[in-house]
Amino acid sequence: MRQYLHAKRWYWIFQLLGWGGFWATQVQANFMLDRYDPDTLVWLTVAAMLGLLLTHCYRALLLRRQVLRMPLPWQAGVAVLGLLGLSVSMHLLSPLLYMALLGKWKWPYSGGWATFTFGVIGMGRYLIVWVLAYHFFVVGERLAQVQVRELHAAAARRQAELDLLRSQINPHFLFNALNSVRALTLSDPHRARTAVTQLADLLRYTLNYEQHQLISLREELTAVHDYLALEQTRFGPERLRLDVAVPSELLSWPVPPATLLTLVENAVKHGISATPNGGVLRLVAQPMPTETGAAAYLSLEVSQPGHLPLTPLARPAGQRGGLGLLNTRQRLRSLYGDAASLTLQENPIGTVIARLDVPANPLP
Repeated sequence: MRQYLHAKRWYWIFQLLGWGGFWATQVQANFMLDRYDPDTLVWLTVAAMLGLLLTHCYRALLLRRQVLRMPLPWQAGVAVLGLLGLSVSMHLLSPLLYMALLGKWKWPYSGGWATFTFGVIGMGRYLIVWVLAYHFFVVGERLAQVQVRELHAAAARRQAELDLLRSQINPHFLFNALNSVRALTLSDPHRARTAVTQLADLLRYTLNYEQHQLISLREELTAVHDYLALEQTRFGPERLRLDVAVPSELLSWPVPPATLLTLVENAVKHGISATPNGGVLRLVAQPMPTETGAAAYLSLEVSQPGHLPLTPLARPAGQRGGLGLLNTRQRLRSLYGDAASLTLQENPIGTVIARLDVPANPLP
């Protein structure tokens, strides 16, 4: 309702400015041509008032008949007929309105049909500006509304997709963390109590991150450290060795929640856990600068010992992985489109590297 009143107010503002400008320019032209007299002023006032009234009636007819929702060729035909009708109506009604105001008859087309036709064409030069401006304005406004609706629909679909993916990720982390604590309850109760505190922090994170599309890398690393501490108590520091290199200036970089945590969990499950002697889990973060020197991407690499499957089930190169990585790729696509990437490769042989490149800002 507010938008309708706003559009209606601007319509009347432009109506008054347009026909007021028509009146002023005609008065000035008559002064310059030395044709001005009191009757001329009345005649021009009648013409301006009649033009305002007729164009408003034309607009009301368009809205009533929903002409502006028709295909553009139909609208073009209506605009041509409307222009002709407006110009002829003004020339037929102007003498009548002039007589009603002054009480005397004035027929300005004494030269016959040629003079009348010339007058219709002359007035049409002014009316065509109004007709084209109104039709183009309405068409542009409707196109803008369609684009806005499409953007809202796309945003709603993207949000629904993110909510679905997050609901699939939460149980994945929770079951693995519970298994880590269960392994300690009998062997080392003291360490189990510490692990419970870490698990509580991790649970709080996994339950609350759904409220945010992006969080800082610092918050994500806190959850990663809690998870690795839990897994280190289960595997032991000798089997799960850590090498973390994250510059402090990158800690404020926005990242989707649980993306790095998914990579780390995947590395522990398919790398450290599957290797009898364990190995080193490396986490490296570095900026990817543009030609201007500004950081355009954050590059996160998680590497662990292991091998990629020889048969990637027809997935493209670098697109291997299970449900966790598949969900992560879909979340990245929903947030960043093609700007973000997640690849998995074995280089060198015996070392699997998961690389995540995240831009500074998501899609609008």
